[in-house]
Amino acid sequence: MSTLPFLGVGLSYRWGLNAFLARAPQGVDWLEITPEHFLPLTDDARARLAVLAKRFPLVGHSLELSVGSDAPEPAYRAAVREVADAGGFTWHGDHLCFTHARAMPIRALTPLPFTDEAVEAAVRNIREIQDMLGRPFVLENIAYYFGNPLSRMDEAEFLCRVLEGADCGLLLDLHNLHTNAVNHHFDPYRFLARLPLERVVQIHLAGGASVEGLWLDTHSNCSPDEVWALLEHVAPRCPVRGVNFEMDSNFPPFPRLVAELDHARGILRRHGLKAG
Repeated sequence: MSTLPFLGVGLSYRWGLNAFLARAPQGVDWLEITPEHFLPLTDDARARLAVLAKRFPLVGHSLELSVGSDAPEPAYRAAVREVADAGGFTWHGDHLCFTHARAMPIRALTPLPFTDEAVEAAVRNIREIQDMLGRPFVLENIAYYFGNPLSRMDEAEFLCRVLEGADCGLLLDLHNLHTNAVNHHFDPYRFLARLPLERVVQIHLAGGASVEGLWLDTHSNCSPDEVWALLEHVAPRCPVRGVNFEMDSNFPPFPRLVAELDHARGILRRHGLKAG
């Protein structure tokens, strides 16, 4: 992972950003691509991906690799590989969760029980996926809203064991960490102190909302102050290769998104991290 290039600060690609990226991409160093947005990889989809790849370094971030499932989906894995190759993804990531139970799709990032068996399943799948993709794999910590009574360890221990067993990178989602810390009443800085921060390749920033007493990872607002404080804390403690902002709805004017990226860029530069 240490040989990966430093990409800088980027955005998660969404269709609604096309017009802005086409005419004013200043301030956007790279894009995170969701393969599902280009599947099936038709000639048209391949052409659209090629346009983005000519203008930006691309990184992959899929939704359905379901690293915690017992039964892999070879056809989906192959499709992700096809998109990754077409876009020349520098690395690829997905979530520490499951999204299908055997052949049954769940269509949600469902938390795993924190057990030895779940560690073994995730490690096995991640090693297979990384080999199949032919590029570094980064694993994202997810936001979860309920505990599993089957769990035999806490999230930090579970995440550490999977990362070390699979020998993969960490996609550290700071808004997910903030969300879990608020909802499950723990100190996010103590959580970070227990992680192998030397495995951090990518950092996600995002925003959320309070709904009926829960803090939700909605991807519909800019980052709260607590997330910026976490980035300031973790930036000098990890070899991060890229930071990106995720937004799915309620987009502000594009200059406001660029300001969000500039804020992140300023934090990285204060700690000696800059593109080029």
